[in-house]
Amino acid sequence: GAGAIEAPAVRDDDLGVCDGPAATGASAGGAGSGPATGLGKRVEEHGLDMGKCMSMHQPWASLLVHGIKQVEGRSWPTRHRGRLWIAATVRPPPDEEIAAVLQQYAVLDAEREAVGGAPSRPLPAAYPTAALLGCIDIVDCVDRETLRASKGPGEEGTESEYGFVCEHPKRLAMPAPIKGAHKIWAVDPTLLARAQKQLYDLA
Repeated sequence: GAGAIEAPAVRDDDLGVCDGPAATGASAGGAGSGPATGLGKRVEEHGLDMGKCMSMHQPWASLLVHGIKQVEGRSWPTRHRGRLWIAATVRPPPDEEIAAVLQQYAVLDAEREAVGGAPSRPLPAAYPTAALLGCIDIVDCVDRETLRASKGPGEEGTESEYGFVCEHPKRLAMPAPIKGAHKIWAVDPTLLARAQKQLYDLA
């Protein structure tokens, strides 16, 4: 809705690989931040995985693969449909930004639960940076006005020109260090094969 806190644009210097943990404290952590909790069954089906990936800032990247964020706003449209891997940039999220974004999603959760919608999902325990986190499926790409017109209680909109509608979030058991790129790009095949072996549905 209006005034939504959205991620700043991804710049070239956001796409490197961290030498170590990019940030400290409970809110953040490098790619080696402990094993994940809240995982369900291991994903066995990868036949339609084209190895495509998109870089996102934290905390939005983790919120997407945790199933909390469901629309990713961009200034450009995409024809990509199906699995899209999500990589967090090197930019560590300030604690106050995390708090503000989580408050925004708490409002959406309350709106949705008030009309008997799906309950809220558990929040991420950490926000790793310079890391491959998991994947979602892009099921649609719609312009801002169309998204706004069809938005129900507790459903996410975007202030960007286009919204990528995301479903079926999946997470890696352990985030993997990665160097990102702009727009939608290809994951190194060796890393992709490793990532597929530790990809899980949400519990």
